Amino acid sequence: MSQMAVARTARVARPAAPRKRAALRVVDAAPTTRSHAGFVVLCLALVVAGLLSALLLNTARAESSFTLSDLRSEQTQLHDTRVTLEAELSQQRSPETLAAAAEDLGLVASPSTAVLRLSDNQVLGVAAQVDPADSSTVVSPFVTTVEGGSERTEQAPEGAVQGG
Repeated sequence: MSQMAVARTARVARPAAPRKRAALRVVDAAPTTRSHAGFVVLCLALVVAGLLSALLLNTARAESSFTLSDLRSEQTQLHDTRVTLEAELSQQRSPETLAAAAEDLGLVASPSTAVLRLSDNQVLGVAAQVDPADSSTVVSPFVTTVEGGSERTEQAPEGAVQGG
């Protein structure tokens, strides 16, 4: 039993020591907060500037797109003109057209042809003379040089043959 008596005595609570209170201090009634208006205005200004710059860039891009479209249509038109002119030039250079133009001028075809090869200065083929009975008379204006270097054109008399 003695152990029980010791255990009971150990269970008996000791009187608690009085708690110490925290020291009191003076506190302001309402804490002050800083205004964020400047930051908000700065953020709004940056957003507005970004939107305006995007609008200006988009407008410039649209304008460039219209210019590019105009230039492409002009390029297509010029290409069509070039193709047409090249076709006309090809038609004018054709042997049939040249032969018809030469005939209209009174030229006669040579019975044979000769070719000069420039690499070794050789004449290939035999050039035959055109029959004088087939030749025609060509009337063209005479061009004379007057003092001072200017040229003057005079009408040739009827039936005159220039050249030989």
